[in-house]
Amino acid sequence: MNKKQEQQILDYYSTADKYIHSRTHSSAHQTVFTKESDKYQWLVLEQKSQCEVEVRQTDSHGTITARDNYELTRNLPKCVGVERLCEGANFQIPFNADEINLIYQFGEQGKAETCASLSAILPQIKDDNTKQIVSDTLKKLNALSEKTCAELTATTKRRKLTERDHSIKARLARAKEQAKQPTVAEGKRHRTHSKGKGDMTL
Repeated sequence: MNKKQEQQILDYYSTADKYIHSRTHSSAHQTVFTKESDKYQWLVLEQKSQCEVEVRQTDSHGTITARDNYELTRNLPKCVGVERLCEGANFQIPFNADEINLIYQFGEQGKAETCASLSAILPQIKDDNTKQIVSDTLKKLNALSEKTCAELTATTKRRKLTERDHSIKARLARAKEQAKQPTVAEGKRHRTHSKGKGDMTL
């Protein structure tokens, strides 16, 4: 994991109370960030393999509240797994890609607002599969604490907006590159005009 990838992941989890790099707790295989206001709130980036990183977030008691997995790509680190701690229990709740997309689209600042936003669309959904996805997402969000739910929504939105902006920039760069290259038709036209007048074709 290079510094750019590390910073990108860190930005997804940053709040007003920023994380600070801890040299004391970091090692060759993991980078640890702590909060100045609370030394027990850690953000740990652990390199699992050359292309995999596990991100763990802890609360003020040192309990792991979030566990996310990323694939390190050449461009943006790609999130491939999301888990959040169930309130009042000692297990993590996994969220799949469809559920994360719903949180991105309908997530609000607070847990109640997000759940209300998702509940409002349920009666309008005709497709049973989609209805099940929304119901499952609601059930999982309701099982999270207020703070964990808010952090999940904020992290999801930051990551998805970064991915969207990066995708737009990449598409624009590709379009700009293609505009520079002459098309097949232009190439033919150029070759035709470069021949002698007697050789010109109609």
